[in-house]
Amino acid sequence: MQCALLAALAALGLCGCVGAWVDMPEEQVTKTAAHQTLIGNAMTPVITRTQKSTPERQWCGTTVWAVILPIPLKLPVCESYSATSYGNDIGGIEAPLLYSSHKISSEFYACGPFMFLGPIMHGYQGNAVCGVFR
Repeated sequence: MQCALLAALAALGLCGCVGAWVDMPEEQVTKTAAHQTLIGNAMTPVITRTQKSTPERQWCGTTVWAVILPIPLKLPVCESYSATSYGNDIGGIEAPLLYSSHKISSEFYACGPFMFLGPIMHGYQGNAVCGVFR
């Protein structure tokens, strides 16, 4: 009984970290100068049409890391694309108002005894036990 408990404690102390890699779509929207000018003049920007690039299907979901074996739980159901939204500018001429992109972002969520070393990596957010690498 004591040997089993000692072995379990030793195994917990020797393990690195357990976590999951998450690939999910993220949307970023950028307002153009024409959009900012309309807002600055107390006018509401009106989108008249949107031109979207050809969407590309990508694998998304999560990969769970159990010991050292990755277990993928992903499907090719996410789309990546970029789009430009047009509307009339302050002079009534059609101009781009918004640029948007819908792309897959990857983040690694992890917990373990060595996570105190996480801050030496660029993009780590968390504490000494659990965190995320962006």
